Amino acid sequence: MPSPAAPAGPRISAFSDRLAHKATPVASTLDGYATTPHAHDCDMLFVPLAGRFDVIDPRGDALQSSPGHFLWFAAGAAHATSAMTLRQTHLAVYVDSEFWDTALRAHGIAKPAQGLRAGSGALNLLSHRLLEMAGTPASPEPSMAHVAHCGALVMEAARLMANPLVHPDGRGTPGAVIAALLASDIEAELAATLPLEAFAARHRLSRRQVERLFRAAYGLSPLEFQQQRRLERARHLLQSTDESVLSVAQQVGWASGAYLTRMLGKAWATTAGELRARRPPA
Repeated sequence: MPSPAAPAGPRISAFSDRLAHKATPVASTLDGYATTPHAHDCDMLFVPLAGRFDVIDPRGDALQSSPGHFLWFAAGAAHATSAMTLRQTHLAVYVDSEFWDTALRAHGIAKPAQGLRAGSGALNLLSHRLLEMAGTPASPEPSMAHVAHCGALVMEAARLMANPLVHPDGRGTPGAVIAALLASDIEAELAATLPLEAFAARHRLSRRQVERLFRAAYGLSPLEFQQQRRLERARHLLQSTDESVLSVAQQVGWASGAYLTRMLGKAWATTAGELRARRPPA
């Protein structure tokens, strides 16, 4: 089946004269979201947060995008977007072209291809934080936190531009990228339940495929990786704070101090008291 024709004669959406601090995020939760072919006078990052989307890119390819991916389109690049689900949430970040070029150069990236790429846990967290900020009362000037989060999102997206493009149908993300995305998600939400089912569905893979790709990249199962990172975080908290063993256990996702104690003994043949006795004096 041939690809749809590239959008012709797009209207230009002007954002460059309204950019705050070189980048402006615009969140949308509109049911049945759809746009006609258009282009912007600045670069744009499109970050899906809920739902699935069909995006027609400048070459006329239909890209299927969902949470875990993001798209970049250069200023003047024609595109059209429609939600494949009734309910959707996405963030569009309009970026000054010179600022975007500077962010790319900071990561040693020159002339990347436009299109769909795998995101990261950091990009997801920053996007959700900006979405939360969009729900707060507006002020004439964005807060410093808002500016910092938006700038951090642009820099993270620029870093991810080194990743290869994802196949137009959303499949084919390299295994190492899938594994790195899951590792990033685990570390970002260390106390949360392992998100394997949701993660696999988001990337159109089975749970077993995700586990196989992860073990190939890290030599551990996702659960073993999570437990290892929880232990490392617990050790850091025990050695750097006066929090109780129960509090530390709960902060890393374990319900009891007794379980943390057992894990310390199993992994390193040590106790919380011994770890604290070895910390350097203040």
